[in-house]
This record gives sequence, C-alpha cells and structure tokens, in this order.
Amino acid sequence: MKTITVLTDFSANAENAARYALRLAQHLHANLTLYNSFLVPMAEPLGGQVYWSMEDYNILQKDSEEQLRALGDRLAEELTTLPINAFKPVIDFKCQEGPLYRYISKLSEDRDLMLLVMGTHRKGLGSLIMGNHMREIIGTVPLPVLIVPENQYFTKLDKFVFATDMEESDLEIIQALTEFAKPSHAEITLAHIQHPDTPEADTKKLVTSFLEDVANKINYPKIYYRAVEHAPVKAGLRWLAENVTCNLFVMVHRHKTFLEQLFNLSNTQKMAANTNLPLLIFPCVENITAGLSATLESGYQENVIASVIG
Repeated sequence: MKTITVLTDFSANAENAARYALRLAQHLHANLTLYNSFLVPMAEPLGGQVYWSMEDYNILQKDSEEQLRALGDRLAEELTTLPINAFKPVIDFKCQEGPLYRYISKLSEDRDLMLLVMGTHRKGLGSLIMGNHMREIIGTVPLPVLIVPENQYFTKLDKFVFATDMEESDLEIIQALTEFAKPSHAEITLAHIQHPDTPEADTKKLVTSFLEDVANKINYPKIYYRAVEHAPVKAGLRWLAENVTCNLFVMVHRHKTFLEQLFNLSNTQKMAANTNLPLLIFPCVENITAGLSATLESGYQENVIASVIG
C-alpha cells in the first residue's frame, strides 16, 4: 500500500499539514505515517567525543512517541465521521533521534512512500531555513515534497498548475501528476514562463515539440497549456501564484551550483518560503540520480517518479 509521510514537530501548523495529508491520503487511497525527529541535549565533550545520557534519550523518545500517538488518535477521530464504506487510511508513526535531514535518505528507501508532507511555520525566509530544515529537504530528497501553508485546508483537487520548463524529464512528472488528478478528474494546466530574452521562434519550437510529446505519450484528457509571456522566471511565478486559480501549485527543484546556492535560493525554495497555495515539489530526476551511490541508485531511480504511480 502506498504511503504518505508527514514530517511533524508538533506545532499547530504541522498538525494542520497532517490533517491535510490525511484527507489527501484518503483521496489517493494511501496510508499515513507521522514522523518526528528529536534532538538530545549534548553534554560536555570528553576526550574529543560528545556523550549524552541514555536516560535523556529514553525520555525524549518516549515524549516523541506519546505526542505522535496523540496526534494519530486525533486524526483517527476524524475518520470516524466518514461513511462506513469509505476508504480509511491506516495511521502509523515513527520517531528518530537527530536532525531530520540525516534520515531523509533512509525514508526515501521505502518504495511504498509516495511523498513527504510538511507545514510552514510562518511566512518569512529566516523561519523557513532555520526552523524547518526545509531547504535541505527540498534540495536533497529524491521524492515529491508537499508544502502546506498555515491555515490551508484540504479541498477537492480539481485544478493543478505545473510551472514547467518543458524539459523532457517534465513528461515523467506530468505522468505522475495524472495519478493525483484521476480520482477527482482534475485539470492539469502546463504553465510555461516565456523569458523575454528567448527568441520567439525558439520558444514556439520548444512549446510545439513539448505539447506534441504530451499528446502522444500521456493518456489523460484534461491537460491544458497556458503561456506567461515576456516575464523573468521569478516575476512569472509570482504572477501565476497570484492570478491563476488552482488547488495545487507544482514545480521542479533544479539544483544550482555551489556558489549560486551560497548567495541565492532557487526559485522553488523562494516559492516554498512565500506560497499561500499547497506547493508540490518534484525533484529533478537527472540531478538526483547523478548524486546517488551505486548501491542505492537502481532502487531510487524507480522510486523518484514511479512511487506516485498506482
């Protein structure tokens, strides 16, 4: 059975994201796992190493498990209002000691895992990076990540907007999106931001070729195209988020060089920091697979996109 994993720190916004994920799991007929990572306060270094009390570890682990169980019980209570024959996700939980980003690769080894879900704490880039480890997760996880803004509640998924560069690998993402869209027959709008510096003939050739590939390779009738003309990427993304009605905004995280990462955030990370819409972020297939070790590569490649397909 496919699984959605919610990364929670037990804040109000994280619980809201868990409730959103519960309804999404019901929509997709998937189970739900609640995940928390906790930090053990470090003692003074001794002989070049750092030690902590096993008692401290046990206390924090127990507290994490109790809070996860209580959250699971609150979510399960919501399922009791559903019709008797409705699909009801199984709710499980797991906790680990240490920073969350250390366990992302282990989480991603689960081939039944469809996507990760996170909630934002508050608007603002400082909170995004320092409070949530979201930047590390978006940049490293070889799975889709769903960012749920505060006070955002699950509604019927009837329209997605995918901001696409029209690269060949985006066809796999569109195919994966159709599996999210099928249960509610949602529309998928392919939004292409046409940069003003790109010659018009080149843009037309790219769009024509890509849309032909979509028509020939993807069997889903409700895929539409929308151009955002003569706009830098950042401005085009802002315009789409503010002016196009949708239930889910979709992007691909394409990695930058080290210097670009040092001095600037990717467009995806900026959107995650400021979005008022649920934002589904797919990894860039080429960059993820290029960085995987040989022992895990074959399993990850199957999991990156295929994990969300039936």
